[in-house]
Amino acid sequence: MTALARASRTDRSRRRGLKGLAGALAFLCLVLFLLAIEQRHAVAAWEAVRFGAAPAVARAGSWMADGAVDGLDGLRTAVAAPDRPLAAIGEDIVLTGEFAPADEATRQTVGGATFAGASIRLENGAILRTRPLRIAAGHEAFVPGETFAHRWNAPADAQIEVRTVVPAVGEPAVGASPMCGGRPPGAVALLHRRERVDLMVFRDRAVIGPDTPASVLCGVWSFVRR
Repeated sequence: MTALARASRTDRSRRRGLKGLAGALAFLCLVLFLLAIEQRHAVAAWEAVRFGAAPAVARAGSWMADGAVDGLDGLRTAVAAPDRPLAAIGEDIVLTGEFAPADEATRQTVGGATFAGASIRLENGAILRTRPLRIAAGHEAFVPGETFAHRWNAPADAQIEVRTVVPAVGEPAVGASPMCGGRPPGAVALLHRRERVDLMVFRDRAVIGPDTPASVLCGVWSFVRR
């Protein structure tokens, strides 16, 4: 074997060794990161992997190459797919759990709330079965002249989850509800901020937007995690 061939073989072995070391270090960093945060943050990481790990990793790599600007907020923006918002680090991907009223008005009118996937069960006995409709921005109006951000003291780019209320299985239509003045609830808007959830309920099947009559808003309530 010539000296040139031996040198080439040594160089290939060295590159393989460096790649293995880089992979091991990346895995170690990931483990340490997940140990440093709460379990539900690991769920967020898993969701990122499920919905496109390769693009997310590529964007995270670009974020690091640019100097990891804006800290965790910058990382969040980097890994979020353009067509699929990613929950902020520290927030649950899926809204679940029991929540207590955050204010006296909520306590007196609906009480606490239990969120389980698409179902919202209120302490006053109402059950809202929903399905996703769209994601609205905080700066959008839900009635003329009033935005989600202003009503809920939220950022203009806050992600508002808008859902349609659907009938129970086997029922032809959504039933009337006292919380909507004896009319059927038709849509809900949700803002989930860590341990707090804000909820709007609209009667009938109103299209939530700047042209929505204020009269279709059943109520606005706020909850905090128990």
